[in-house]
Amino acid sequence: MRNSTWMLMIVLAIMNLWGCAEPKKELNIQRSETVTLSATVEEVDLETRMVTLRPPAGKPFRVHAGKEVVNLPQVKAGDEVVAVYSEALAVRMAKPGEDRADISQETGRAKPGSKPGGYEVIETTVTAKIEDINKSRQTASLRMPDGDVLTVKVKDPANLEKVRIGDTIVITYREALAVSLQKAKK
Repeated sequence: MRNSTWMLMIVLAIMNLWGCAEPKKELNIQRSETVTLSATVEEVDLETRMVTLRPPAGKPFRVHAGKEVVNLPQVKAGDEVVAVYSEALAVRMAKPGEDRADISQETGRAKPGSKPGGYEVIETTVTAKIEDINKSRQTASLRMPDGDVLTVKVKDPANLEKVRIGDTIVITYREALAVSLQKAKK
């Protein structure tokens, strides 16, 4: 009887400690940003495929329109080029045994005869092991799939409380660029 009382007390003590333990907070970071830029076409040289653009506030600059810009002859002075760039970052805890090092790319362009334009999306997903956490500097050192260690500044220091050295995280970074042409206003 005395042994069973001790066992019951130990079990109750463990349950109380377990109940008081703070559960590990889930790491789930998602950020994105989009920037839209526009410029007016000043000149198009079809032989060299150089296009001179002028942003709303700034000096003109030249860009080379590669052969993938199949509708370059349709671009005229006064047209407006609009570029939309976006990037997104997602970070989460890896599932047991999850090991990722993936890159995907998607591109598209205008069909011959239609308005010039195109897009490109690149998405990279990797797993990284947390090698070090420096709360005073708000940094984490990550061992990347190629073996390199990358030290990153953490935007939200509260996220450092959600991970431990030795944890594996999954990082997904996505970049997208879309370019379109708006005809000159008459």
